[in-house]
Amino acid sequence: MRQAAPGLALALTLACSAPPAAQDRAVVAWESFPLSLDPRQGQDQASQRLLALTHQGLLRRDPRLQLVPDACLAWRWERPFTELSFDFPDEKAARALDSEWFWFAPGRPLGVADARDAVEALRDPNLASPKSGPFRQEIQSTEILPRPGGTRLLIRLRNPNPGFAVNLTRGVLGIAPEGMRGPRLPGTGPYRIAEVVQEERILLLPRLEHPDLRRHPGRALPLELRLLPDATTRLLALRHGSVGASLNNIPSDLLPGAGRARAHPAPGANLEYVAFQCSHPILGRPQVRKALSLALDRKQLLTGLMGGLAREAWGFFPPELPHGADAREELGIPGSFEARLALAEALLDAAGWPRQASGFRFVLRISCTPEIASRMKALAIQAQWRRVGVDLRIVAREFGTLLAEVMAGKFEVVSLRWVGTTDPQMLHDTFHSASVPPRGFNRGHFQDAQVDRWLDEAKNSPDPGKRLELLRRVQVRVVDLAPYAFLWWPDQVPVLAPGLEMDVNPAGDFTGIWRTGTGP
Repeated sequence: MRQAAPGLALALTLACSAPPAAQDRAVVAWESFPLSLDPRQGQDQASQRLLALTHQGLLRRDPRLQLVPDACLAWRWERPFTELSFDFPDEKAARALDSEWFWFAPGRPLGVADARDAVEALRDPNLASPKSGPFRQEIQSTEILPRPGGTRLLIRLRNPNPGFAVNLTRGVLGIAPEGMRGPRLPGTGPYRIAEVVQEERILLLPRLEHPDLRRHPGRALPLELRLLPDATTRLLALRHGSVGASLNNIPSDLLPGAGRARAHPAPGANLEYVAFQCSHPILGRPQVRKALSLALDRKQLLTGLMGGLAREAWGFFPPELPHGADAREELGIPGSFEARLALAEALLDAAGWPRQASGFRFVLRISCTPEIASRMKALAIQAQWRRVGVDLRIVAREFGTLLAEVMAGKFEVVSLRWVGTTDPQMLHDTFHSASVPPRGFNRGHFQDAQVDRWLDEAKNSPDPGKRLELLRRVQVRVVDLAPYAFLWWPDQVPVLAPGLEMDVNPAGDFTGIWRTGTGP
């Protein structure tokens, strides 16, 4: 049983143990360094992946991508879809649960006040956080209610929103001790930050008593998240053995050269896409955007860039989800690429952009990072669009600069990845005309009145069947109007040294690395 230590400072508790020896840790190759260590600020993939290791949300995704309790005992819609409730043990009940509950430090269990504070912090107008939008716009109030043996957090929304709960998941909402603010806040995730060397590495120590780690039969290892921006360097480090793990950052054609490390692919729910700036004088024409989408030979791209470790995407959500869609049949998109290419040519001609004497119709610029996988994808898109007379120029930007430009809408074409396209709310946040930054992720300034109506109706409908149908309609129309050209859903591909195991769900979240005893 844990003993209370009310006078113990959290910062001292979290810094009291010595770092593990280098040979007794799992070194994980990361392609980019987190842009923020503040759980209320980090929005890039590296920041959210780190946050999922160090902090808990109210909810998390299970292996089937369903929302289940994370830092609460239970959750439910009290009034569909305007009141959410989350049950917590009181302090006495938390101590009785002991190792089945979550602790910031010995004597300091996570409580309902901490969860409420995390929500209220993002509602605070003085906090300039990119995550604040839905919290300020949609939450009307929060309230803590006593109940036998525990407490309940009640969140009331201003209007019905069946998809709001995703904003409360691990990796998005990070619960820290009530009243604490800053970039390095204690959390109750399975790992804690022990050391940060900026733009080099982050050392995480496992909280071996954490339920996420105790349920696994292997031995949870400390993690050294090492920045290796270049894919070839990551591969050589895996081959040499100085790195023991990577996730989704080794190009498929390099995988055979990973030495004793092996890939363990599984279907994923991340989305690779090309985004168009819809306010651009050329890309503002839907016929042009659709032509560019049709002129992408996804099958060839999958083979050449992904080694077949992905699935073609013709909708925002994977088809196995209830709200997933494949728009090809409904839109009559030809099955053969040759037919799609001919249709793309005809659309560009009809849009008023015939080929010039040079053979090109117009010039566009695609933004990418210097990382090899990003450059190779841009080069492949450049080659494919050349066939329909588009001169695509490649502009390389360091990742932080690229993300800042994209968030500000300063791009013409960009190809990026959504992590975990599973939640219906993402469709609203990405394509509704009211969701331009900072209120959402409509960075290409797409506007369509019909899409807005369907999204609003889906958001407010209490009928689950009608809502799913509206979400499918939106995806079909988005494929037709093409603010995005959906490319593929990559497999989740952890590459691991012998004897290591990584727990990864289809959205790309992982909760730790274990030594199974079968390796060195």
